[in-house]
Amino acid sequence: MKLAIYDFDGTYVNLQTLPFLYKLWKAEGINNRGHRLIWRKITLRYLLHKLRLFGWTKQRFRADAMAQTADLFRSVERLVLDDFLQTFHDRLQPFVSTRMRDQLMRDHEDGYVTVLLSGNYDIILEPFLSDGFDHVVGTPLTTNEGLKSSDNVDIIIHQRKADVIRKLFPTSDFAASKAYADSHYDMPIFDLVGHPIAVNPDDKLYAHALAHGFEIITVE
Repeated sequence: MKLAIYDFDGTYVNLQTLPFLYKLWKAEGINNRGHRLIWRKITLRYLLHKLRLFGWTKQRFRADAMAQTADLFRSVERLVLDDFLQTFHDRLQPFVSTRMRDQLMRDHEDGYVTVLLSGNYDIILEPFLSDGFDHVVGTPLTTNEGLKSSDNVDIIIHQRKADVIRKLFPTSDFAASKAYADSHYDMPIFDLVGHPIAVNPDDKLYAHALAHGFEIITVE
């Protein structure tokens, strides 16, 4: 089995999805008080990250912002949340890369098992199965007792993404597999597969891709 692994933010979707999610949540008028409280926490930590204070790196900030979102999701009934996540999927469709959508179809035709991979929560990604992915892999949020809180989620980022893919697809032919991503933070996934493809790469990934002969594509 060979995989075609698609990064979510900045690759399959041409934007950073978490700010979009919070903007949509506010526009939908869902638990405005909870939204304000959590968004203030995220904004404060964003400032700490930008000022490089107290060890707030970009990677730490992104993981923490996603963790805080668990508490936002827990603040409403599950039916309300599921309706919102379907709306979120639908509203993101204009930002889905046309080239990546077409590539998804071609990868299916070429016999790849397609995977949408992200540190975003699995319940955020699940509606994207309707786009044609065989699997979505994200940070687990659901337990038998309900949704996890920000204190006990374990965001899958960096090396953990590759570890999770290895665990979920142990019989895959990784040398024959491919991965699409836009950030140098995705290097562990690129190192996992035989055909890494840098999509609108950031500066660090672009330099690495040139030095190591990765395929580089630009999409709109």
